[in-house]
Amino acid sequence: MMPAELHDGAHRALARPARRRATVSWLVDNAAAYRESVAAIERASRSIWLTQLAFDADCVAWGNVSTQDGGRRPVVLLDALRKAAARGVAVRIILNESFLLDTATPLRAALEGETALDIRIRGISRFPQLVHAKMLIVDEREAVLLGSPFVNGYGDDARHHPADETRPERELGGRPVHDLSFRVTGPPVATLGTIFAELWNDVSIGSDDDAPIECRPRPASRLERGMSIVRTAPRGVLRHRPAGVTEIVDEIERGLGRARRLVYVEHQYLSSRRVIAALARALRREAKLEVVVVLNQNPDVTAYRGWQNVRLRDAGLLDHPRVGVFALWRAAPATDGRHDWVVNQLFVHSKALIVDDAWVTAGSANLDGVSLHSYGDDFSGRLGRRVFRDVRNFDVNIVVRSRPDAEDNAARDLRRLLWAEHLGTLAPASFDVEEGGALWRWRAAAASGAALLNARPMPNAPEGEASPIVLPYSPRPRPREQLHDAHVRGIERLDVRFDPGWIERHLSPNWVRNMFA
Repeated sequence: MMPAELHDGAHRALARPARRRATVSWLVDNAAAYRESVAAIERASRSIWLTQLAFDADCVAWGNVSTQDGGRRPVVLLDALRKAAARGVAVRIILNESFLLDTATPLRAALEGETALDIRIRGISRFPQLVHAKMLIVDEREAVLLGSPFVNGYGDDARHHPADETRPERELGGRPVHDLSFRVTGPPVATLGTIFAELWNDVSIGSDDDAPIECRPRPASRLERGMSIVRTAPRGVLRHRPAGVTEIVDEIERGLGRARRLVYVEHQYLSSRRVIAALARALRREAKLEVVVVLNQNPDVTAYRGWQNVRLRDAGLLDHPRVGVFALWRAAPATDGRHDWVVNQLFVHSKALIVDDAWVTAGSANLDGVSLHSYGDDFSGRLGRRVFRDVRNFDVNIVVRSRPDAEDNAARDLRRLLWAEHLGTLAPASFDVEEGGALWRWRAAAASGAALLNARPMPNAPEGEASPIVLPYSPRPRPREQLHDAHVRGIERLDVRFDPGWIERHLSPNWVRNMFA
């Protein structure tokens, strides 16, 4: 059972900060991220700067505001921004406005006629490259780096019930969503502000009346009290960086180059050849290194399933004795009288890479070519590699370096928080990677997950309670085949909620429809 305190999902990694100290507060799952975002918007007194992949005018940040009866009422994010602008806050929003994805135009339409509000929206049209960074910067003093777009269907908390009628099928097939966001204060916020200003001034398009934002040219990534901001940007768009930026993948290679005991990867995709090669080098170099990888069995873009299967297999990671690749599921007792369990995949949208409890990077960048250096590098065919060579999105990550024995160790705290949600009692807060390794805990959890699904629910199981399930990753495409590979018997006893057909497994219809809707 999930510890009650994890349902909130927020974790202050560096408590009681000194003046101007760089701090990070981890926000696990979107209920926590939405609450912190709305709170930051309500604290704003001068400015709100926002970049998003997509922003729907009716997007609800549910679970934000307490009510007198102890419940929660939803907040429409655009309404929260309207209220901030009504009290004199200057709101500036950057969105995609391209052939592939345009939510800038409909958001402007939603605000049409509200000329008294100081809300300006600018779009970026760099097809096929996208603004993938999701930043909320308030008063140039605090920032929330969000994992998910402001689109209904991504809202969820740490309970991740496998069946929820409020989750639309068109978003990720109705699967529960696990994500990671975080709040930053201190000197790194100035760097984030400079990144926003560069996008606003150099890249985005909008009204001629939109005043530029003053900023100094941003230097290359540098350490600010154990923390740095790194990013990816295409060629030919930034005035001060015409060659583009690939800081995120460069930093990942440096971080993996220092790995000695444990690498933990929790990501939406893993298709980057450079990242896979860095993992393989680390395993060859360090005889005691263990690698734990958590991935989606069925990514939203179906090409990624094939890409990551090829990369993992060719690098020998799927059957390496010191590597474990796992997927996350959720199960709850069925109530229809025909099944024992309701089962669903947990869609992993988080993007975290942790090395030795001493180094962590998290943010918007996936471990794929388009978030790191070149989308073309993901392709196997010559045409795809040529057409998409050097195509890359705008992404932003944080890097935090900590002493493993430090009390305020952000890398260790994030790993513990994530493992507590995924592994429950198998990941006590006192767990230390140096004592007995890590892989055995995940393998034990996978065996327990299969055993749970092979058993019948307890007669007095609490209604609505969901159990976290870890299972080994399977390269096969259908959820029922994946469950079979994990030694789950009697699949007919399970109400498998996400079971995509041939078209969904090969052509990404939901993703395509969402892009063009």
